[in-house]
Amino acid sequence: MTVPEERTGVDPAVFREVIGHYPTGVAVATGFDDDEPIGMVIGTFSAVSLEPPLVSFMPQKSSRTYARLAKAPTLCINVLAHDQLSLCRTMAVPRGDKFDQVSWHVSDWHAPALDGAVAHIHCSTHSTVEAGDHLIVLCSVEAMAVNRPVTPLLFFQGGFGGFSPCGTATRGDAELIGALRHADSARNHVERLAHDLRCEAAALVAIGAEELTTAVSACGGTASRVAALGERVPLTPPIGEAYVAGARTEVVERWLAKVSPAEPDLVEHYRSRLASVERHGAALSIVDPQERAAYDRLLDALREYSSRELTPARERAVREALAQTRQFFEDVELHEDGTYDVGAIVVPVRSPDGDISMVVRVTQLPSGVGGQQVKDWIRTVKGAAAAAEHDLGRSCGPGSHKAGLRDQLLWYESDFPL
Repeated sequence: MTVPEERTGVDPAVFREVIGHYPTGVAVATGFDDDEPIGMVIGTFSAVSLEPPLVSFMPQKSSRTYARLAKAPTLCINVLAHDQLSLCRTMAVPRGDKFDQVSWHVSDWHAPALDGAVAHIHCSTHSTVEAGDHLIVLCSVEAMAVNRPVTPLLFFQGGFGGFSPCGTATRGDAELIGALRHADSARNHVERLAHDLRCEAAALVAIGAEELTTAVSACGGTASRVAALGERVPLTPPIGEAYVAGARTEVVERWLAKVSPAEPDLVEHYRSRLASVERHGAALSIVDPQERAAYDRLLDALREYSSRELTPARERAVREALAQTRQFFEDVELHEDGTYDVGAIVVPVRSPDGDISMVVRVTQLPSGVGGQQVKDWIRTVKGAAAAAEHDLGRSCGPGSHKAGLRDQLLWYESDFPL
C-alpha cells in the first residue's frame, strides 16, 4: 500500500498571485443598520441560481462592516462602472461618513443605491455558510435593473480598470498607427477641402474587416471638430457604403450579411444602393429638415459606438439603431431649383492595387443650398480624393498599403508584445 505524500500548505502570497490572474467584477453591497447607511466593497459577487433567483458574495468573517450589514433587512448590490474607481476607494474605507462623500438615494426596497452604477440588484439574505476565513452569503433577488449600460469596473492583478469589448485594444493601437501613416498622403487635400468648403473634412482608413477609423481630420469656417483622431466607424449597413461600393466581393458580402432585418428585399435594396454609389463615385446623404432630430440621433449613436465604453450588448443595440437610419442613405436626384441639407459626402480612394484604400468625407456643410451647389461640392471632393489617390500611388507601389500596415504592426508587437 502506497502512503500518499503529506500535502504542504499553499503559500498565501502565491495564492493571491495566482488567483490575481483571474479578473473579477467590483460591486458595493449596501444596506441600512437602523437608519445609518452601510456599504462594503466586494469582489466576490456572483450569480448562483435562476430558479429561485439567488446571488452571493463572500465577506471575511472578521469584517466589522459586514457584521453591521448583516442586520439590514434588504440589500442593494451596486455593480460599479469602469469610471467609478474614486467611488470604489471611498466606499472601501471603514469610515462612518463615507456616504456623505458620494451620491446615492434610497431605493424602493429601502436600501442605499449608489448613483451612476451599472446595475442595482435588490435582495435580502437567504442563508449564510461558513467557508474557511470567509462567509458565503446567499441572497434572494427581489428586483434588479441595468441603469447605465457601460463597461464595468474590474479588479485584476492588484489593480483596477475596465476592459475592451473587442479584446484587442493593444492591437487596435498598432492598427491606428499604421492607418495614420497610410492616410498621410491625403492630409494636405483634406485640409484644403476643409478650408475651401468651410466644413469638417476627414480621411478614414479601415482597421480590420469591421471598422474604419478617422486618420486625418481638419476644420474650416465655423465647423467644429467632431471626428476625433482614432474615431471608429462601424462597417454596418447603411454606414460605410462608400468604402464597400466597388470593393472586393468578400467585402461587399460581409457588409450585406449585416443588413438588419435580414430580409431579401432589404438586402437587395442595399445591393442596389452600393451599385449606385459605385456608379456615381460618391455617397451622398441628404437630411430632410423634418428629420434633423433623427439624424442627430444617428450622429449620437456613432459617437457612442466610438467611445470604446460599450458593453457587447450595448454595441449590438447601437448597431441596431444605425440600421434604422436608411432614410439618410437613399438615392436623390438633385434639381437646380431644389433646396438641400447635406449630411455628408464620401468618396473612395483606391490604392495602386485597385482596392479601396480609404475614403474622404466632408460634413457640416452649409445648409439650404441648391442642387448645383451640391453637385459642385461632390466634384470638389472627388478632385481631392483623386489627388490623394495620385499621391498614394507616387509614394508606394502595388501591395504596399497592406505591407505598410503589416510592417507597422510587427514593429509595435516587437516593442509591446501582446
